[in-house]
Amino acid sequence: MIFQKKKGQFAYLKKAPVYQGLFTLLLMILPAGLFFIGFFTTHTPKNLFTVAAVVGMLPAAKGIVSFIMYLRAEKHTCPDELHNKITPYEGKNILIGYDYYLTSYSVNYPVCVAAVGKNVLVGLTLDSKTKCNDVEAHLKEYLKKNEISDITVKIFDTEEKFLSRLESLSSSEDQASENETRAFLLLSSLAL
Repeated sequence: MIFQKKKGQFAYLKKAPVYQGLFTLLLMILPAGLFFIGFFTTHTPKNLFTVAAVVGMLPAAKGIVSFIMYLRAEKHTCPDELHNKITPYEGKNILIGYDYYLTSYSVNYPVCVAAVGKNVLVGLTLDSKTKCNDVEAHLKEYLKKNEISDITVKIFDTEEKFLSRLESLSSSEDQASENETRAFLLLSSLAL
């Protein structure tokens, strides 16, 4: 979408519901307009404009589902105070991303910040209901499915432990490897 923050950028989950809502509204207005054009020109709802309007509501319905998911995920955005603590580590040979809401068939996993470096993917969840082991298993499964090996996954539920691990990752002198970059991009593709 135009002007939308990209996955992994800070405050992505704060902005996404607004843009998705506006886009969904536009998707609903277009078929409604088609229906009314057909109705007022033929004076009956039995015309091809009605068929086009009904088919045009399919993308609108998909947009409504996405909008609802973004509204549910919005509360799991990375807090400003935490972002300020992480900012000094950005650009130090580790890949850092924010506001991941990982979806699965049965459970959704909010990860407010994640980093990849030294063949390790670390993340922080501030949701007390989220089980770190389940998130780790979910990510390991998808790393394996995408043939990304030698990446250790660790999800933390306390800010202090995460920041401590982030500090040790940032001490690396090596640039992110191709494997680490693939793992980081996979994280974004799994997120809402």
